[in-house]
Amino acid sequence: MLIKTFIENIKTNCSPIATLCVEHIINKIYKNIDEVNDDKIEEFFSNYSNYNKYLNDYAGTIYNKHSSSVDSVYIEICKYLNIDVDNKYTLEYVIIKLERQNPQLILDLLDSDIQIQTIENFDEKLESIFASSYYNANIDEFKIRVDKLTKNITLVKSALQIS
Repeated sequence: MLIKTFIENIKTNCSPIATLCVEHIINKIYKNIDEVNDDKIEEFFSNYSNYNKYLNDYAGTIYNKHSSSVDSVYIEICKYLNIDVDNKYTLEYVIIKLERQNPQLILDLLDSDIQIQTIENFDEKLESIFASSYYNANIDEFKIRVDKLTKNITLVKSALQIS
């Protein structure tokens, strides 16, 4: 598909903020879109990490000017492209985010309120993983990593005497 056509389709079928975000991302990737044909553009836009990477400098505009979020834009574009939001990319993103929060990092937080909030957020993310249809359909691929995350948060709760 021509990139120019892809952008025109987004303009016609999606919100102004989704269009701005897609244009912003594409302008970072391609120098001249008039002649570019990319058969994998839809796959690229299904990858949640790409939104975080390429919209990082655009977050203020998304949040402040358009009262939206990277998540909202991702969901809208996926819906338009008929891509299930509960996919490998979003699951990987959550797992990697939780893997960065190792027990020592959480235990080293000085403020107990922040520790508790971090643990609650960790638990919520774990629950979202367990509720993920993609995870449940591909459990063998992720089970070891998710089990380790579960053990890590259990260890932290035990150390802090939180049930």
